[in-house]
Amino acid sequence: MNFLTNIQTGEIARAVSEHGQVLDPIRQFIFDHFGQTGLYAAYMLAAAIVLLLIYKLVKLSFELIFFIALPSVLAAFVLTFFLPFSFFYLLPATVAVFTLGLVMKSVAFSKG
Repeated sequence: MNFLTNIQTGEIARAVSEHGQVLDPIRQFIFDHFGQTGLYAAYMLAAAIVLLLIYKLVKLSFELIFFIALPSVLAAFVLTFFLPFSFFYLLPATVAVFTLGLVMKSVAFSKG
């Protein structure tokens, strides 16, 4: 059964209105002190922060895939030909090695 068919429209409206009650005083404060232009600026600031968070999460996920997941699977596969261990026995060790490599890379090349 589809998830959306189980949700009542009133439940969605109630959930949105609960969060709206929290944001209404903030919105009114900004509007009273800074006017409509300040409200637009606050919306743009909130959108910029959300987009920055989304960018950081996407960047982190690609780093995890390209610097940990793919190299560790490839290394574990290659090591099964040279060591008497199975792929699934070597995979946690290679993931740990490449995770440490990513941490060292982020520490060594950090801008702070």
